[in-house]
Amino acid sequence: MNKLKKHWGINSNTQAVIILLVFAVNGTLSALLSRFLLKTLQVNKANFSNLIYYIFSFLFLTLVYFLLLSITSRVFGQGDFFRNFAKKSLKHVGLHHFIL
Repeated sequence: MNKLKKHWGINSNTQAVIILLVFAVNGTLSALLSRFLLKTLQVNKANFSNLIYYIFSFLFLTLVYFLLLSITSRVFGQGDFFRNFAKKSLKHVGLHHFIL
């Protein structure tokens, strides 16, 4: 836990647990919501090739993940930490300018 706290630049075990909880809640909600959106838009393997279906799935999941991350992190009081996390993550693909 100490290595994780040092890597994240935090001091509190409580904050580390809250951050892990945000990751868990956000990941679960993102998967459920993106699956719902794909079904609603009828994006499935019957209507699209496997490649197109998986591309759409990845894009939806990624988009929903980062949108929900800003909401769930604020609900748990960790908005600043996750804003920086999102910027670092999106910087790798050149989209970090879209995070407020």
